[in-house]
Formats: sequence, structure tokens, C-alpha cells
Amino acid sequence: MIVPSLMCFAWAGGTAVNLKLNDDANGVILDAANGDKIFVITTFMLVPISQLLSWGMAVMILVLLMTFLVTSADSRVLILNTINAAGDECPKARPHILFWGGALALVVGGLLILGGTSAIQTAINRCLAVLFGMVLMCTSLIKAIVNDGRLEAVGVPTTHSEITGVTPA
Repeated sequence: MIVPSLMCFAWAGGTAVNLKLNDDANGVILDAANGDKIFVITTFMLVPISQLLSWGMAVMILVLLMTFLVTSADSRVLILNTINAAGDECPKARPHILFWGGALALVVGGLLILGGTSAIQTAINRCLAVLFGMVLMCTSLIKAIVNDGRLEAVGVPTTHSEITGVTPA
């Protein structure tokens, strides 16, 4: 994960710094519409090679971004459903998964239609309180894991067995 991120940072970041320092872009990237920026940037990054390669690279970036977004949304829907179904993942949970997927799509679609990307940015900014709560939950989880390790080290069981008289492995 680190090496591809560093390569993208060096390649895209280095190209952006070079374009700014040499004033090669002449403000074309900033003036492009939000949906067209990726195509403009890849055009400047691959000018010596080919326009066709530039277009292909932009399409590949869009496909990878969409794959990332869809996978992330799918994971969120699965987590929401698992929490609401108390961990039940049997086939009868499928309608619930479809409901949460539809609800998530409607919320994001409604925000995009009503206010565009600025509405989504506002919603994200308002969710910082939730982020604070999640940090507290992560801290509590780490604390619980450390405490369980200490209890197991002295021989105290940290899980409960339904069958009386049987200690968990």
C-alpha cells in the first residue's frame, strides 16, 4: 500500500509542482470543470507520449476510483446490516442489505442533486463529532484488548461459555 501511494505522490505531485513552477499549464487545470480535471491533468502528465495513452490513463483512474467507492459503500452497507441484524448473515438478511444499500444511495444522491459536492462536504464536516466518538471507541477497544491480555496472562478466562463447567480454549 505504501509503495503505490508514494509513486502516485511522486508522479502526480512532481508533475503538478513542475507545471506550476514552469507555468506550463497556464491555469488550464484550474479552469477545467470538476469532472474534466482528471482528463486535463493526465493530458499534461503524458504529453510527450500520446493523447490516446493520456485518455486511457484517465479512464483507468476513473474505473479504479469507482471500484474503490463501490467497494467502500458495499462494506458500509454490510456493516450496517450486520450491526442491525445482531451478527446474523444468513440469506434472510438479503432484503435488509438491499434496504441499507438503497438508503445509502438515496442519501448520497439526494445530497448531490440538492447541493452538489458542497452539500456532501458540509455533511462530512458535520460528522466530525462522530469521528471524535469513533476515536474514543477505538481507544476503548485497544484498552479492552490489553486488559484481556493481562487477564489471560494470569489465567483468568476472558470469554463466557454457554455450557457450564467448560472453559473456553
